[in-house]
Amino acid sequence: MELRRADGGVIAVEVVGEPDAPAVLFCHGLADSRLAVYDFAGAAHALGLRLIAPDRPGIGDTDVRRLPRVVDWAAEATLVLDALDIGSVALLGVSGGGAFAAACASELPDRVRSLLLIAPLGPPAWPTRGMASGQRASLQIARHAPAFGGWFMGCLATLARRAPGLFLRLATSEMPASDRRALAQSDARAAFLANYLRAFHGGSWGVGQDLRVLTRPWGFDLESIRVPTSIHHGDADTTVPLQHARRFAAAIPGARLHIHPGHGHFSILTAPEKTLATLAV
Repeated sequence: MELRRADGGVIAVEVVGEPDAPAVLFCHGLADSRLAVYDFAGAAHALGLRLIAPDRPGIGDTDVRRLPRVVDWAAEATLVLDALDIGSVALLGVSGGGAFAAACASELPDRVRSLLLIAPLGPPAWPTRGMASGQRASLQIARHAPAFGGWFMGCLATLARRAPGLFLRLATSEMPASDRRALAQSDARAAFLANYLRAFHGGSWGVGQDLRVLTRPWGFDLESIRVPTSIHHGDADTTVPLQHARRFAAAIPGARLHIHPGHGHFSILTAPEKTLATLAV
């Protein structure tokens, strides 16, 4: 569906799961889109949840709108919740979307039931040991030239459209075996490509903005989060290292860390019902 801001701008939103069930706001990852919510659609039906997945500004089919910091996403999320008449919500943030979900938990404490982070990317000052060299280089470049980083990822989207096999070989070259096996499945491979291409549907500006705000101070403290929090991370992840999950867990009061042995950044998503179970409580 398309929601409209007061200025007429469009926010594209995908809704999956059970109608009128408890709502979960899904925050997609970096160079990803709202379509990633379909990875969790079966689990949402099984658990009796309704997942609300907006594209962030400039991503997919959402109009461009400047976000000065990660924390400013909370105001955008509030527009979505108000438009859909949702009072209480749980939060689900995956990879780079973890920061945006955490921002909502910090800024909307009276509206948030719980927070679930899967393989969350940490603030720019956190160490990158254990991260694949290409991933690390991309973040380092983004700190200085986020627009260039977005443009370069957009070039990869062009490659994905014209030569998907080559794109997938490049994208998975530094991934652990568990991730390569997961993305070798035809449905997972098709979803990965569709999500990446949808992120750049309107150009690279939105991904460049995500890179900018993720690699600058976020504008809130993780220590301010007071809602029940669960964090899931694979110990073989080379896209976001396990130490980021450990630091999230140490910073957020009462957070529970679940480490998945042998899993990477994508294979951890192959059993979503077990991971999302905490949101149904």
